[in-house]
Amino acid sequence: MQNHASAGSPIIIETPKQRRSMSKWLTILAAVAVVCGSTWAWQQGFRPSMNYFESPIRLSLVEVDRGDIVLLVVENGSLESASDATVKCQVEALVGQVGGTTGAGGAGGAGGRGGGTTSGASGKAASGGGSPQAAAPVATKSKSARGASGASSKTQSSGSTSGSGSASGSGSASGAASSSASATSSSTAATTTTGSVKPVIRSFTYMVTPHVPLKPATSTGGGASTTATASATTTRTGGGGGGGGRGGGGRGSTNGMDQEKPGSTRIISILREGTKVKKGEIVCELDASAFRDELKVQKIRHLQAQSWVEQASAILEVNKITLREYRDGIYPQDLQLIRQYIQTCQIEYDIAARNYTWSSEMMKKGLRARSQVIADELNVQQTLIALNEAKGMLERLEKFTGPKLIKSLEAKLASILTDKLAQDSSFALETERLHRLEKNLAACTLRAPDDGVVVYVNQANGWGRVESAIEEGVTVRQDQPIFQLPDPRRLRVKVRINETKVAQIRPGQDCQIVIDAFPDRKLVGKVTDVTAIATPVNGPFSDVRVYFALVSIEQGFADLRPGLSAEVSFLSDQRSQVDRVPLAAIREVGGESFVAIPDRSPAAKPQTPYRWQKVELGLSGPDYVEVLSGVRQGDRVVADALTLEAPEPSAVSAASSPVASLSP
Repeated sequence: MQNHASAGSPIIIETPKQRRSMSKWLTILAAVAVVCGSTWAWQQGFRPSMNYFESPIRLSLVEVDRGDIVLLVVENGSLESASDATVKCQVEALVGQVGGTTGAGGAGGAGGRGGGTTSGASGKAASGGGSPQAAAPVATKSKSARGASGASSKTQSSGSTSGSGSASGSGSASGAASSSASATSSSTAATTTTGSVKPVIRSFTYMVTPHVPLKPATSTGGGASTTATASATTTRTGGGGGGGGRGGGGRGSTNGMDQEKPGSTRIISILREGTKVKKGEIVCELDASAFRDELKVQKIRHLQAQSWVEQASAILEVNKITLREYRDGIYPQDLQLIRQYIQTCQIEYDIAARNYTWSSEMMKKGLRARSQVIADELNVQQTLIALNEAKGMLERLEKFTGPKLIKSLEAKLASILTDKLAQDSSFALETERLHRLEKNLAACTLRAPDDGVVVYVNQANGWGRVESAIEEGVTVRQDQPIFQLPDPRRLRVKVRINETKVAQIRPGQDCQIVIDAFPDRKLVGKVTDVTAIATPVNGPFSDVRVYFALVSIEQGFADLRPGLSAEVSFLSDQRSQVDRVPLAAIREVGGESFVAIPDRSPAAKPQTPYRWQKVELGLSGPDYVEVLSGVRQGDRVVADALTLEAPEPSAVSAASSPVASLSP
């Protein structure tokens, strides 16, 4: 049969329709009925048991054992040097004359009356006519000599000339009196009085000039001061002495200004930090140029002060001899001369009186002329006047002149002694200053006091920021630490202790040290000190306070160095051989402690095979806690109580059973 369909026309195939099955509708109706029934039963309070779906709890148990419990306080710190090897700047501040020397006092010209009297380095006053005190004995002695007796004017004149010569040739104002007295003594020592010639009494012409201090505090010269700079120090020269008469003016003394050299200097060179040095090796050099210049000037001042002391000692000895010379020589000799003179005058008076009596009798007999009698009468009057004058001289010498001169010499000797003591004190001060300069000069070279490693002592503020770093060119002050020489075998740990834990730290406490750089090498230490004052953690306005504990390391090793971080465990308390359980086995509820113990009673549910037991705890360590009551050694408790449902304290306390029932 031939197919007349065209090749391009599609063929339509009809799919037969399927009939719906009844089972599908029944399944839907059953499901709806189950849901509605379950909802109604749940609302009515019917609950299905869940035990069918729960699996029994498996407990991990641990046994209560007996052992040690150690309470530790763990804090952090850093290593530092434990030895006293901190080297500080020992340059001291110098107060006093800085630079300059004392100027020399010039000698006045010869013959002038107004010459300078300023004492200088040579200690000489104006000589010749430049000292009014030296010329005074000449005028006084000459006037006294002329008033004594006309017949003895030649002798008195020679004595005055000798005294004047000695005064003009004296080397100092204080030595004028001694020279004058010596010259007068030499000129009249051999003089003897016979007949009516009046003796030369040296006490009446003896002059005691006041002592002029060797080193006056201020210059009397009128010259202007000049400021000069030498050796980086200030030098002030004194004023020149005033000129007078034919004498040239003396040069005034120098008065150095009271200045202060601060106790600070610069670092010229210092070894690199971390360098190992030996004992006595130079580590740091400070600038000592100013002290070298000052030391040179101070040596000159020291020698000048020494010369003042020697000169004052010589003058003192000379005036001691002068006092003894007058008191034990001139004064007794003058008394003896006056007494002899009184005896001579008495004899002459007696002779003149007898002659006058004889002449009067002879005149009555006509054997003598009246003029001769009058001459004898005048001779009696002259000898009586001489006798009375001699007695007056003795009284004057004994009561006034002699004691006055002795007192004057003693006062002058005391003045010279005071001057010498002042020179001794000045010399002692100059010596002390010289030693201080030498000490400062030596302190500019810092050497290693012991073997060690150079560590700079940089100063930091309260926030830990370095404010003053040690390096070359930096100025350091007196007593400022510059570097340390820590010994690895003598290090310690400076530990930061929180204020809440400081009560548990005490000196002598044992501790264990773990260095962060060497965690496998544990060290043993002991607390040596705990600071009494707290330090703010984050600046002065922080409320958090920390204390510092110093822990000594008993046995260090060579690789240790300052600055390494360390963890220190302090042994706070310890219990030996006590009942203990792990900390994880304790459950805290309402301020009470509980442990979970396995429940082996027949009524125990498989889903909760344990019960809670109240316990009393003691010392707690990092891993274990001491059990005082509730369980005992050998009992088994749940190892991890935090995974169990928390107990109710009241119910558990009422249901607690004796400890004996817990034993297997």
